[in-house]
Amino acid sequence: MAAEKRWKIQELSTNGWTSIDPTTDSLTKEDCDAQLNAYMDDGIAPNRLRAVPSQTRDEGLPQLDR
Repeated sequence: MAAEKRWKIQELSTNGWTSIDPTTDSLTKEDCDAQLNAYMDDGIAPNRLRAVPSQTRDEGLPQLDR
């Protein structure tokens, strides 16, 4: 059985698409959906959010050490 695909949430900023929070960089699909809804409930516009595979690099920022 293959490993479950992991997702991260990015926000469109002046630097391009970047991780909204390092704690959202390795989520299950269900957790990612719930977190996206929470961000939208907090007032972030849906067109400024996206879910991408967790290996996707951020644009415009140097890679963070984790």
